[in-house]
Amino acid sequence: MKVYLIRHSEPDFSQVDAAGYKGLARDLTRLTPEGIKIADKAAQSPIFQEVQMILVSPYTRTMQTAHEFLKYHQIPSQVELLLHEWRPDKANRSDATKEELDTAYQDFLNGTHNSVLDFETGDEVIARVKSVLDRYKNKYDCIACVTHGGVISQFTGERTIPFCGIYEIDYE
Repeated sequence: MKVYLIRHSEPDFSQVDAAGYKGLARDLTRLTPEGIKIADKAAQSPIFQEVQMILVSPYTRTMQTAHEFLKYHQIPSQVELLLHEWRPDKANRSDATKEELDTAYQDFLNGTHNSVLDFETGDEVIARVKSVLDRYKNKYDCIACVTHGGVISQFTGERTIPFCGIYEIDYE
């Protein structure tokens, strides 16, 4: 099965920051006006002529990105919980410091574990996403997954994933 991994568009954290949202609540953020333009431009990609299903991470920024794609294409879509972003703290501590989160992210990228946080490893991210893809691989020849840079980097090896960057993988 051909899979297009697509990063969400540019998020606007100003609303969630102004509301004082922390941790997972920050994932309720919407796209910036520029992010909507980026998504609209990405929606013109020829890949959407072959995509049979769009799977979407449950974060607001990914769902809004997919919404922009679906304005132009009549493709079935499904929100899939396990397409979410990398988890820096599996215990969901609300008191993790920025420094602890930054260390966990560097460990995640480098395959090390110097962090005091119990973060999701790259192998765990891959296994989580594969558990979703496995449910679709015998039903479709080509799907798109609107997801996150941390997820895409684990499948592609790329460290810098642009907003609405599209990456093709063969999934068996």
